[in-house]
Amino acid sequence: MAKFTDETITTARLISFSDGVFAIAVTLLVFNLKVPEIPHASIHLLLPGLIKAMLPKFITYVITFLLVAVYWTFNHRMLNLVTHVDNTFIWMNIYYLLMISFMPFPSALYGSYPNEIFSFIFYIGSMVTVSSISIAMLWYASHNHRLINKELPTVVVKYLFYRLFFSITIFLLSIPLAFFRLEWARYSLFILFPMNWLMRKNFRKYSGK
Repeated sequence: MAKFTDETITTARLISFSDGVFAIAVTLLVFNLKVPEIPHASIHLLLPGLIKAMLPKFITYVITFLLVAVYWTFNHRMLNLVTHVDNTFIWMNIYYLLMISFMPFPSALYGSYPNEIFSFIFYIGSMVTVSSISIAMLWYASHNHRLINKELPTVVVKYLFYRLFFSITIFLLSIPLAFFRLEWARYSLFILFPMNWLMRKNFRKYSGK
């Protein structure tokens, strides 16, 4: 019988498992969008208004889907940098995926109660938790080149750290903004996507990648 070691689980298997969890998580997000049930005689009269009332749910769905996609790309980039894994890193990735699979709930909560500050803070708190675990995983893998190639340029790891810290900063700044104007706080999250694109573009420009 083969002896079990940490190396039994390869980065390829970890990536495959992570992809499966991400795929399920983004699929579950759309289940929060329920088609309104309207008496047949009132469809023409009520449908436009009910669809308009679902706008916060649509916006939350789009934001959450895009954020999960960003987390997926980060997870892939980090795992592609890792040359091998150990038990600690495997369990850190499992906790990371635990939060990813949890995302449909805060998304549904905030989509259902878009005018409640608590639901927004709960939603933001979930995102901050995912980003924090991402930072912990990246630090663990890169510290003293524990799990990454020693020849990997430092600028690559710094770039990933900067992106994560920037995301957390936007998330945290949206909380006080929510107490002033909740709708502005919601739309402020869209800043993440063009800024991530600009950071990636500048990274490729200065690193030659």
